[in-house]
Amino acid sequence: MRPKLRHDVVFLDAPAGAYLRGPDNAFLIKGRSAFRWLTSLSPYLTGEHTLAQLTAALDPGQRRTVLTLVQALLARGFAKDAGDRSPLPEPLARRFAAQIEFIDHVADDPTGRFARFHAARVALCGGGPALLAAASGLLRNGCVQLDLYPDDGPAGYAEALRPELAELDADGLVAQVRFPGGPPELSTVDAVLCCAGPDGLARLAELARAAHRDGPLLVPVTWDGDRAVVGPTVAAGRTPCWHCAQLRLAAAADPAVAAEFWRHLALGGPPAALPEVTARMLGNAAAFELFRALTGAVAPDTAGGVLLLDPATLESTRERVLPHPACPVCREVAVTEPAPPPASDDETYQRAEALVTPNAGVFTRFVDDPLEQAPLKTARLRLPGRRGPREVTAFDVHTVMGARLAAYRAAVRDHAARHADPAAAVTASAAELRERGEHPVPWRELVPTAAPPDADTRRVPWLPATVLGGADRVLVPAAVALPTSAYNADGWAEPTVAGAAAGGSPDEMIDRALADALAYHALLAALRGRAEARPVGEEALVADDDTAFVVKAAHRFGRRLSVYALTGAEPAHAVLAVAASPGGDDPDWALAGGYDPVATRLAAVRDVVGRAQVRHFEDAVADLGDPVLRDLDPAALAATAGPAVPAGAATDRAAVLAALARRGMSALLVETTTRDVRATGAFRSGVVLLRRPAPAAD
Repeated sequence: MRPKLRHDVVFLDAPAGAYLRGPDNAFLIKGRSAFRWLTSLSPYLTGEHTLAQLTAALDPGQRRTVLTLVQALLARGFAKDAGDRSPLPEPLARRFAAQIEFIDHVADDPTGRFARFHAARVALCGGGPALLAAASGLLRNGCVQLDLYPDDGPAGYAEALRPELAELDADGLVAQVRFPGGPPELSTVDAVLCCAGPDGLARLAELARAAHRDGPLLVPVTWDGDRAVVGPTVAAGRTPCWHCAQLRLAAAADPAVAAEFWRHLALGGPPAALPEVTARMLGNAAAFELFRALTGAVAPDTAGGVLLLDPATLESTRERVLPHPACPVCREVAVTEPAPPPASDDETYQRAEALVTPNAGVFTRFVDDPLEQAPLKTARLRLPGRRGPREVTAFDVHTVMGARLAAYRAAVRDHAARHADPAAAVTASAAELRERGEHPVPWRELVPTAAPPDADTRRVPWLPATVLGGADRVLVPAAVALPTSAYNADGWAEPTVAGAAAGGSPDEMIDRALADALAYHALLAALRGRAEARPVGEEALVADDDTAFVVKAAHRFGRRLSVYALTGAEPAHAVLAVAASPGGDDPDWALAGGYDPVATRLAAVRDVVGRAQVRHFEDAVADLGDPVLRDLDPAALAATAGPAVPAGAATDRAAVLAALARRGMSALLVETTTRDVRATGAFRSGVVLLRRPAPAAD
């Protein structure tokens, strides 16, 4: 063993011994002589001496003291075993001692890792000061085999790099900088660094495709008038890729800026000049990212992320990039899901934070700090939309975190409804699927949907579904499972999110989705006069403390609250809550489904009173996510109300599935968790469809 003390460790004399502090933790070594021993020993903890050499001349008691101190330092990460180093020529080790020491600080075998970086051949393409800074940074840090493909000609680069090459030559080191001309030959290099403005985006996109397909490693640098971006690094068969990042960045940008980016990517654009200071920062950052990637000492910031630089302020930030479900390059790459599922709401919330970053996130930020948080806690999550940002609002009786989790669930549900993995879809007609031995579910057996006149022979996408409570696998029309997506462009399915849900675990997601599907079924049955909507009196509502609190809030906002139990969901529970002004104007409504009658009532009343709270304080209509039923006038349902009834008993999934089976119905689950959400491990999403053997007359 060759013990080496970390460079960022400090130790101080303390009354009880020696106090040591590192970058992440601290501890105390007790003993009056501990500080003196550390002071004497630390100059020799450089990794150059073995532990046996350090203790050879000591008596047994002193040897035990040294061994105890070294073991304590190793156990807490304040020291490391430097081990035996790979051989490195003396001129090379002397010239790049600082780089080798940096690697040694964070990883093992520093000389071997540096030797790999030193021997790598790197191609650099693009142009401008950023490219020159990247080439210079690589030479200064020990990468001495460079192939440059500058758009603006080799002469200026050869002249600018001559001092760097002269210094290396003076130290007895041979550097080779070539200007081959033509496109980069990817098969002959270990990595590519490409610097591209708006005029070079098309070439960079092709390089990114090639690097993802066959390699080598690619470090991309792009810029325009407003922002410069380094990363993400692209490696063969890895996700996320450069195209994932562009889809994220464009979605979060102003629509006009995004349109301009895609226009430049498709058709080319004008050159965009960068201030020289900014360009040099970009080039140096890209060179350091390549150093980290090729040595493997520290994971690059651009491995699964981007570095964003503001050219005006020179402020830089790193944002994580998650695999994009619509990426045309890497969407076939499997995504590893963290295991096990979250064990608590706190853990779910922590994992979900990976979904939120201002520029490259699935969602961009929470904007609920200025909102009124009484009587109901209110969360508002901003997410990219097709015509600009959208803000989804959610409520909770007790905590803002609870409201934010509800906002996450609504946003993830709607995100999955539009971006569910198309790789799982099978395009065929129902007749063709039956010939293959598959089991397609006829359109009219799914609740509720219409069917095209040529449903049996029309070639459409189908998605796999699992029968809840069993192991059977069937196929359902993608238009019915994802009716708010492009699969339903012909409009044969109602554009609803009914039956779609997100949860922290598969079981939570299934329970939410099944209850939601039954609530929607009960609402339609009540509207069509096939089931009852029975009023729930205020006395029954206020029997629960939380619901009583929300009912009181409705009175505070001057809203008349009407609550109906929808019998068509039995043995599960479905509740419709309506809040209107005393004159009946501007009614808000909310539908909730669940297994527990009290919790279901609370959910419906909470959401409708939350809408009233937003109206009261903001004079706006809250967006609670995609609607269950568009343009519903709750007065149509109130007219069919029957007598008040007791709340009923709580139930569970098994009882609900058994009740459906007695009616000749079943529930089908379509998993819709997208690649980006799956990568965080925060949520699972899915859609539950109700199947009946024959459709009822409409």
